Amino acid sequence: MQKPINRRQTLLSRWTFRYVLTLFIGLIIIGLISIVWIREGTLNKRKQNLETFAQAAVQYVNDNTGKIAIPKDFYEWIDLTQRRYLLPGQFSLSVFDARGVAIFVKSAPQTGNTNSLTHSNTASLLNEQSSVTSSDGLYTLKIPVLDNKIVIGSLVISYSYQELAHINQNYALIASLLFSSGLLGWLIIFFLSRNLRKPIKQLAEALNQMEAGQYQVVVPGQVKEKEIHDLLCSFQKMAARLGLLEELRTELLAGVTHELKTPIASIHGLIHAVRDQVVTGSEAEEFLDISLQQTRRLQHMVTDLLDFNAFASGKINVRHDSLDLCKLVGEIVYQWGLIDPTEWLEVSADIPEQSAIAVGDASRIQQIIVNLLNNSRQALGDEGSIRVHLAQHSDTSYEIKVKDNGPGIPEDEQRNIFERYFRGKRKKHTVSGLGLGLTYSQMLAAAMGGQLILKESSPQEGTTFQLLLPKQP
Repeated sequence: MQKPINRRQTLLSRWTFRYVLTLFIGLIIIGLISIVWIREGTLNKRKQNLETFAQAAVQYVNDNTGKIAIPKDFYEWIDLTQRRYLLPGQFSLSVFDARGVAIFVKSAPQTGNTNSLTHSNTASLLNEQSSVTSSDGLYTLKIPVLDNKIVIGSLVISYSYQELAHINQNYALIASLLFSSGLLGWLIIFFLSRNLRKPIKQLAEALNQMEAGQYQVVVPGQVKEKEIHDLLCSFQKMAARLGLLEELRTELLAGVTHELKTPIASIHGLIHAVRDQVVTGSEAEEFLDISLQQTRRLQHMVTDLLDFNAFASGKINVRHDSLDLCKLVGEIVYQWGLIDPTEWLEVSADIPEQSAIAVGDASRIQQIIVNLLNNSRQALGDEGSIRVHLAQHSDTSYEIKVKDNGPGIPEDEQRNIFERYFRGKRKKHTVSGLGLGLTYSQMLAAAMGGQLILKESSPQEGTTFQLLLPKQP
């Protein structure tokens, strides 16, 4: 019995591992996207800052006399301004005069020497428009120096893309955030799975008990997670219901065996006596009549069982015709009283004079009412009264109440009266049957769009069943 539990625990551990693995893969993907997004954002921001820095440098070397003058503190100014604009690393900066001759050069190891621009790109250096080029891992920005809209020189900055997009500190921050998020997620999954493992383990043990035929199982009730609590409550109800159905099935087997055995033994003995001429004449005919009654009883039980199984499997259709309940209920009560009249039984029908048009199946309604009337007569015993009342229940339905003044149904049995094969303790010893009548009647009522309800039952008030049927729209 322990192996299935260990297997479920292994499956739970596998699912936990999968959740953690999914979490970390998701965090890695988010980290990569974040790195690309931050890198591109940082690169664009630094390009803007670099262009602003270049414009400031152009203004700094222009003395507004038509010539370029390189200040003595130009190196210090470059360092201070570079930090102000948050430009990392080293870059090369060259200043060219109107002839394209470099008059100032600040080189950087990553960018190489920009003096090669002096002779090969003089025309482009004297262009009045700013230009940007990217090649060989270098980002080159060319800014003209203007005096009264006349080009008097140019400023060229070459920046290594590696330096320009350098965000190692951001990488470390992203990595620490992702690691912290992963650790936090793993802790959440760990504690959550640990909290779930205990009730799931107990649920697995309960399932093993049910598999062994033990339906009196106990599952934990104090669980904080609402979904798990609802699952355990549903499982508890299911186990109780299965236990009840198993008990009813056992009782059904014993009941059917008893119900079939008694009439069969009676028929066998009666026919055997007639065949051996133990009885003759009118007494033999009486024995045959009793045998016929017993065969009809057997036929009735078998028919009930077959009808119930056919309806439960959806093989019987229910009609939805327009019916006048006043006329239909009156005829049902009248015919039922003629079939087996009893002097001590008082049957009355309270039916309104106006029409009550409902939707349903006349034969199925008759089955339900006749079953309720038979149950009432069986409950009354020696004497009593049965009252059938028809009235409007709501704007959309009519109600048919079947009320008797019998001893009522015990309170502990009322919740199970609609269960299939259920028969009360008193009824088991006094009335033959399979316990399908009320179950079948409730299913018929639901199929017609109505309800069959136990309205009230007590020793003082008797028992009242309520049949609700939909009105015709």
